[in-house]
Amino acid sequence: MSLLVGTAIGLIRLEDGARVVEGTRINHVARLEDEWWAVDGKGRIHHEGEVVAALPESAKALCIQPTPETVWVGADAARLYAVEGDLVTEDEFLNTAPGRDRWYTPWGGPPAVRSMALDADRTLYVNVHVGGLLRYDDTGLVPTVDIDSDVHQVTAHPTLRGVVYAATGWGLAQTHNGHDFTFLTEGLHANYCRAVAVIEDIALVSASTGPDTQRARIYRTSLDGGPLIPTTEGLPEWFSYNLDTHCLAVRSGSVYVGMGDTVWASVDLGESWVEAMTGLPTITCLG
Repeated sequence: MSLLVGTAIGLIRLEDGARVVEGTRINHVARLEDEWWAVDGKGRIHHEGEVVAALPESAKALCIQPTPETVWVGADAARLYAVEGDLVTEDEFLNTAPGRDRWYTPWGGPPAVRSMALDADRTLYVNVHVGGLLRYDDTGLVPTVDIDSDVHQVTAHPTLRGVVYAATGWGLAQTHNGHDFTFLTEGLHANYCRAVAVIEDIALVSASTGPDTQRARIYRTSLDGGPLIPTTEGLPEWFSYNLDTHCLAVRSGSVYVGMGDTVWASVDLGESWVEAMTGLPTITCLG
């Protein structure tokens, strides 16, 4: 499966440069086994190159998570939608989630569902910015990390049950049981983390000095929680702005980083990188 690169004007396949979706900003692209799903800046849901549904006009689609039963779409105003065929319904449980009355944003606007992940046990994790991280299972929505930990992205190990990571304003959060998180910061030059990915026994995370940073790097660590080590071979020594949510991705045994107009690839679990494609429209996500 080739990497898909979301950009400000469409979706591009890395393998051959083909434009899979054209004329719209791609906010997120995600996979379920061999199939891909995406949401664009017009609130439309794409499946394998075709528009299959759309959110209400009042909603801005930010992320998507397909599952065997339902395709979930996260939106602004902390809304979550279920897509089944061309039917789109708002999830009523998120509207009454524990702690919802304390969700916020630093700039005073409404919070949003920023990212989601499905773990190996098929449990859904919903990241609200700023509202912490909620585990959505058959008991309902259960808060995990603190609301103020400022979660920017959640991801889960594809085969190890309960192994979940989150890039947060407090560092890299990890759990091996799906609910008890610890924060890893040893080795980071600063604790503000935006993007996260996991491959085999390695987690990778972007860290910087804050939202308006000029010093950002990618770090890697083993799943046993060792120190975070910067990975710069083949990459700029420092990125001058944040590597954003959904711009670190794993595909077919390789890791990819997308920033600005360039995608870098690593075939050795993030130890070293090579430029895979450049001259792209502004990259918004990878998947």
